[in-house]
Amino acid sequence: MLTADRTRTLAPYVFADIDGEIRAMQQKGQSVINLGISDPNQAPKREILESMLSSAKAIDSHRYPPLRGMAGLRRRVAEWYRQRFGVRLDPEREVLITPGSKEALIHLSLAVVDPGGLILAPDPGYPAYAMPHALFGMDQQWVPLIAEQDYLPVISQVRAGDLERAQLMYVNYPNNPTGAVADRRFWQDLVEQARRWDFVICSDLAYADIVYEGRATSILEVAEARSVAVESITFSKSFNMQGWRLSAMVGAPEIIDALYRVESQVNGGVYTPIQEAGMTALEVGPDPAVLESYRERRQILGQGLAELGLRFEWPKASVYFWAALPDRVGNAQEYAGRLLHEARVAVTPGTAFGPSGSHRIRVSFTSPLEQIVAALEQWQRVSSLTV
Repeated sequence: MLTADRTRTLAPYVFADIDGEIRAMQQKGQSVINLGISDPNQAPKREILESMLSSAKAIDSHRYPPLRGMAGLRRRVAEWYRQRFGVRLDPEREVLITPGSKEALIHLSLAVVDPGGLILAPDPGYPAYAMPHALFGMDQQWVPLIAEQDYLPVISQVRAGDLERAQLMYVNYPNNPTGAVADRRFWQDLVEQARRWDFVICSDLAYADIVYEGRATSILEVAEARSVAVESITFSKSFNMQGWRLSAMVGAPEIIDALYRVESQVNGGVYTPIQEAGMTALEVGPDPAVLESYRERRQILGQGLAELGLRFEWPKASVYFWAALPDRVGNAQEYAGRLLHEARVAVTPGTAFGPSGSHRIRVSFTSPLEQIVAALEQWQRVSSLTV
């Protein structure tokens, strides 16, 4: 046998699977509106593009970049944390530039989890948090997020035996897929538990700049977090740079150093013009018009989903609705499949985010407003998919 067992048991990545189905339909001449993936349709700010293009003209820009990331960008990330959260970071020891947050989140498990170690993953949660289990055979325990608890994990509900074995816990606020936010008190309690049980917290801060109610907070606002926590930030959602693969991991120096040892073995750094553009992005900030466009899309899509008979909590942040299906329409996988082929609208079945998603779907509003309106109209026409 020429391939590893894991490649035969590894389920297709959900978004690749959806993309493949859409492409097959398009090849048959069928148009599909994709509300399944979070792929912002707006361009980065002009200053960001100009910075990248200008840097690309310099001969030295095409040499290998520093593996820890350019010193200027690491300083800029540290300054962003100071201005945004009042957190002071040492750019030399507490900031690592990484080629994409998804990759760094997965590689972090190699840096902090031993064979046989346990990872605590939120249910529902971003599919990448389950990849260390699927790819590397690490043990995993789901930690439920439920509406009655504001979609926040309750560590006291995790078995003591699992907490004793845990080496890493993933958390994500503002949250994908629920749109929940976390306050400083939550981070304080979580850090206390991590220190008590001796596990690493990885905070995935992907949606820091897409908030409609309240504000995004950083786990590093808690002083004690510097001993047990790291946080991932990405330029994808804040600056519409998702295809550029630029992110940073910040926090506990010992953990950052361990991740650097892994990253330096498997990655060659981030292209210099992209890092230059990242510095510009942090200097000019997000485009307020983007957030306003999401706010409008959120309103229109939410009203449409309610008219279709779906139940949900309005997302306080992020770019998704986490919608519950009526019992009579079947499970999430079946419903998403029928929606795709009967209404030509793609959404993500909730099962992609964990066991609790069996009767939920995630619907994204990163597509243009006119496509969202058209999708709702196509959806409404298929009576068997509405209440």
